[in-house]
Amino acid sequence: MTSWTTIAAGLVMLLAIGSTAHAWQVPESARLYTPTQAERATIEEKIAELGRALDVARARREAAGFDGADAVADAEIAHKVAVWALKFQEFFDARDVGRTLRVLDKGLDRARALAEGRRPWAWAEGGTVRGYRSRIDGSVQPYAVVLPKVQEPDGGPSRLDVVLHGRDARLSEVRFFDAHDGEPAADGQTSMVLHVYGRGNNAFRWAGETDVLEAIRAVRIIYRVDSRRIVLRGFSMGGAGAWHLGLHHPSRWSSVEAGAGFTETIRYAKLVDPSETTRKLLRIYDAVDYARNAYNVPVAGYGGEVDPQAQASLNILEALQAQGVAMETKGLVTTAVGPDFRRIVGKGMGHAVDKDSAAQLKAFHDERAARGSDRLPRRIRFVTYTLKYPEVGWLKILRLGQHYVPATLDADLQGDVADVKTKNVAVLSVVRRPAETVRLDGREFPLPGEAGESAEAVFRRGRDGWRPLDAEQVRGVKTNIARVKHPGVQGPIDDAFTDAFLCIRGTGRPANPRVCEWAEARLVRFAAEWERWMRGTLTIKNDVDVTAQDVANHNLILFGDTGANSWIRDLAPEIGLTWNADECQLRGGVYPAQDHAPVLIQANPRNPLRYVVINTGPTFGAREFQGTNALLYPHLPDFAVFRIGPSEQVVAEGFFDEQWK
Repeated sequence: MTSWTTIAAGLVMLLAIGSTAHAWQVPESARLYTPTQAERATIEEKIAELGRALDVARARREAAGFDGADAVADAEIAHKVAVWALKFQEFFDARDVGRTLRVLDKGLDRARALAEGRRPWAWAEGGTVRGYRSRIDGSVQPYAVVLPKVQEPDGGPSRLDVVLHGRDARLSEVRFFDAHDGEPAADGQTSMVLHVYGRGNNAFRWAGETDVLEAIRAVRIIYRVDSRRIVLRGFSMGGAGAWHLGLHHPSRWSSVEAGAGFTETIRYAKLVDPSETTRKLLRIYDAVDYARNAYNVPVAGYGGEVDPQAQASLNILEALQAQGVAMETKGLVTTAVGPDFRRIVGKGMGHAVDKDSAAQLKAFHDERAARGSDRLPRRIRFVTYTLKYPEVGWLKILRLGQHYVPATLDADLQGDVADVKTKNVAVLSVVRRPAETVRLDGREFPLPGEAGESAEAVFRRGRDGWRPLDAEQVRGVKTNIARVKHPGVQGPIDDAFTDAFLCIRGTGRPANPRVCEWAEARLVRFAAEWERWMRGTLTIKNDVDVTAQDVANHNLILFGDTGANSWIRDLAPEIGLTWNADECQLRGGVYPAQDHAPVLIQANPRNPLRYVVINTGPTFGAREFQGTNALLYPHLPDFAVFRIGPSEQVVAEGFFDEQWK
């Protein structure tokens, strides 16, 4: 790690400007409470006391031979949320002072218990807010688990209900902690309930999506969870998140409940004449484009009869109808013929759920959780537009023919034959267990493997059709030695910030000082906006301090030019970028280097399982976070060239092909 005085100074300035205006996502008309000097001093004293107690807890656990990182995170999260409340002035009324102090007191109790080798909160009935350390940025993030009064009778694994919250302009980690820690279990509750914070108000996209998956993983490490009985539920913004996560990850859930929310962007966000590039990028998250995946997971969509957001479930219903799915309507409930999909409308309801609809939704989940999700479904009807979402049941797409056009899998188990029809799929992995033979677009191959072979068979489609890959070829596919787009490394730029990443700034002499000043300003803004909107702190290193372990474990986010940043200089020729003091050449375009700079994402030539990104953080920022969450789609594709000036301008942009060329 390095000292970065210039960036830190700029960050302080940006944060000061932001905190004097209004806290994150609060309308300017909302009045904040300013703690008195005495109240602030009391909070700061408690923060310092908790910090000391955490140091003692860590030291004693390490001395006792415990790794203890996750356990300490349960106390450390109380410290973080209080620090964040002060940093961003997140006191929405006077009661938030008391809430903050209560959270700090709980953190102190936990730190002291940890120092004594105890964790009394871990199995407490009702709600407990816990913490985990995110792989994305090393930050501690909160989640809440509500344990039922009645456990599984045989002590077996429990059903888990994952609940996604709605958008709340007054949401903060302090309020989340105070609301859920000590929350009583609901009458009749028999499953564990996980309330996901999701890094705030982002519709559970990008790092917010990773937060959902990391929180589930944290719960499964600590508690016994039946992986075949995981229910996903959400309403409003949480409904948008449930539509998204339910249809993009259909094999993860025993059932999905999506209340209200949004399922497409152009109409919902009132986009005017979006470009073809934007339309392609919207296919990453627009749930309506993935409606076909309702064949692979039971889905109940809900909307109030007079709620404009009832359109979300209607969009999915109409998309299924357009694909030939018949619907049957009885009263205010419409049920699909074929996929396990239904749309429930709350009679006379606005943006809320009535008791009758709630009872129907509960029965829907209970029935499907009782039988659990099917790991080897006999029928699959799947669509994706990106290798970010490549998997369903016993099939996984490892390469696409082309991104952002539909790739489909139609699969049926017929006796001992797995019949699979594909479209726009170049490499496919098939689990060996379902059948003796796989028929790929009419061509048959044996599935049973020899002893010691992997559990999956992998096939590549060439000019003469499908061919099986041998063990060495499969290793090449999985290690991505050819540097092609593959699951987890497929772009666009924003995808780099959904997994572990490291920012790297140059220490050399800039080829063009103006470009490096622009790049450093982008890093300053990235650091400030990541803290405010994604609730973590960037890790930044100098180019000369980057280690082999950094390259192995992180997406590398490089700032500067070929003079200042040695990593940009060394990697440029390998990623199709010619850049010197005079000109920048990218994708056939030539630009004056004095006032032009590239922004791009590529598979890292030094580690093709990770990304390298040049001169950018997320392609959306404060304006989009303060608007509707539907605006959190990529605002740039795989690459762009900026003209630097008083008002920067994108003069070229585009996608790399499947070989990153």
